[in-house]
Amino acid sequence: MTDMTACFDLLQTLPDGVCIVDQDYNIVFWNKRLVQWSQQAASRFVGQKLTDLYPSLDSPAYRIRIDQVLRNGPPAFFSMLLHHHLFDFKNPDGSLQAQRVTVAPLCSNNEIFALFTVVDMTRSVLREEKYKKVLLSYESEIEQRKQLEQQNNILVRAVDKAAEAFVIMRIHGEIEYVNKAFLTQTGCSSAELALGESYWDTYLMPLEGSMNRTIRQVVSSAETWQGRLEIKRKHNSTFMASVSIAPIMNRQGKVTHAVVVQEDISEQLKFEMQYRQSQKQEALATLIGGIAHDFNNLLSGMLGHLYLANREVKDMPKTSVRLSKVQGVANDIAGIVQQLMTFARKDEVEKRKFPLGSFIKEFIRLAEHTVPDNIKLSIDFQRADFSFQGDVESLQEALLNIIQNAVDAAVDIRESTIVVGLHSWDAGNDSVWVEKHAALAEGKFAHISIADNGSGIKEEDIDKVFDPFFTTKALGSGLGLAVAIGNIKNNHGMIDIESKLDGTVVHIWLPLLENKQNEKAHVVRPSGAMNQTILLVDDDALVRDTCTELLDVLGYQILQAEDGQYAVDIMREHGAQVDLIIMDMVMPRLVGTAAANQIRQLYPDVPIIFATAYDQSISIKATKDFAHSMLMSKPFHPDTLQENIEAFLH
Repeated sequence: MTDMTACFDLLQTLPDGVCIVDQDYNIVFWNKRLVQWSQQAASRFVGQKLTDLYPSLDSPAYRIRIDQVLRNGPPAFFSMLLHHHLFDFKNPDGSLQAQRVTVAPLCSNNEIFALFTVVDMTRSVLREEKYKKVLLSYESEIEQRKQLEQQNNILVRAVDKAAEAFVIMRIHGEIEYVNKAFLTQTGCSSAELALGESYWDTYLMPLEGSMNRTIRQVVSSAETWQGRLEIKRKHNSTFMASVSIAPIMNRQGKVTHAVVVQEDISEQLKFEMQYRQSQKQEALATLIGGIAHDFNNLLSGMLGHLYLANREVKDMPKTSVRLSKVQGVANDIAGIVQQLMTFARKDEVEKRKFPLGSFIKEFIRLAEHTVPDNIKLSIDFQRADFSFQGDVESLQEALLNIIQNAVDAAVDIRESTIVVGLHSWDAGNDSVWVEKHAALAEGKFAHISIADNGSGIKEEDIDKVFDPFFTTKALGSGLGLAVAIGNIKNNHGMIDIESKLDGTVVHIWLPLLENKQNEKAHVVRPSGAMNQTILLVDDDALVRDTCTELLDVLGYQILQAEDGQYAVDIMREHGAQVDLIIMDMVMPRLVGTAAANQIRQLYPDVPIIFATAYDQSISIKATKDFAHSMLMSKPFHPDTLQENIEAFLH
């Protein structure tokens, strides 16, 4: 207990927030900095359960890593970028602190505690000043080693347990001390580290221009420097680090040493890059949604008129054939828009349970029709159920797109092959993929691989292959793999690719079901003759005119409304005559769902078919609570529209 008391006294002096919890998450120590930040006495926290005070820490994402620390495992690091503020401390301006939290094991009397270190990243300058005071105290302890040996050992152990690397060096760069985190970061052992070697020359990659000299001059002038530097590892590899360098002065005010606090930010940079990629795709998805809305409205009008024209020229076979071909082209255009929406990962998929083993067998039979005879298509198959819940069509489309890319790469290769593999995933066998896709370390996955011995992908192109419109083919659209990644993510899977000059492998991981789930039965709706009244609501005159003419041909009486408010007014006057409403989602004055809410107050049971020219995922969320309703995407085929109307009216 004496050691812990001394440790508590030392931790009270640290500039960062520090708390210690026992194996049951009970708080046994709450330092003064946390008292200041929380603006409540330490007695308010000591003895309380940490997860009761801060429920976000009770989630599995945090509990798993904290429990590892309490088993004397490695420190856990929660970055500012990903985790924001775990503790809801407020800055003077009322905003929440942006925090970096490190959880490290602390051993005392054969007990293991969790030491939480909370760093306020919004006050980095103050942090550096506090580091100076701590390290000045550390210099004084070195000079008085014999008198303060016990306290010094506690401080050394605390610094040695830190997740950040600490380096103490003389003013000209000769290293005097490093902690374990520095050895871990650089890949050196204690035996390989030569104290006295230059930090600047040995571990820093050459800097552009006079940057190296500038950093040294800043430190020599008793100033603090912060920035990102490239650090050398053993065997000539490097990593990016966030580095803070602060001077240490003696009692006479002369700078004698410098302390380097070095944090490996390789993972942070990777997440930043993934975040930027995600933002880019979200921006593109927004652009696609706007274009698709106008495009689909135009296609709705075109397809409707083509359908009507084809009915009117049945005695003109050549004209009818030409119109049918134009219809086919229009449907192909609609398919391209659908591909773009799939890339944007916005479409709602119809998920059901099915075994991946049977699916792959059926897929191979389908793929054989797309693979030329000179390419050998084979399967590397593990016999198992691989129970999965997802969308068969979108998964099949993704695999076909990948197969087509493999065919293009291998078609000119002698003895070319494509191998489709299906195996259970063992995270322990390939740490490289687990490091890249952290979710693979948890849960149960099936691993689908599609390997070819084709020409491979150039190194400079490997990071672009999933980007929309990127292609190395003379006639390629650049949508194949972009659609594939959208489909795989819609099925909650992961996809990645590796390639060399002698071939490419696309890896897909799909989450498997743990428990049996019942599939929803498909409802078959009857059809029959129609002569009822339909209220058609759409702000696009072309869509209204086309649909009105089409529905008139099908035998319906039509009422039209150019916006949601007009539709409500019509229902107040003529609602008893209306058997069904076709309602556009996005309109001026009153949007589709708002109009539907008012209409349902007047006529609760009137069927509504919502129509959208945007991606369905947005509209599904808005319309899912409406009974006696369904959602259709524009452009809709006349036969499909007729079937859906019949489903409600007969």
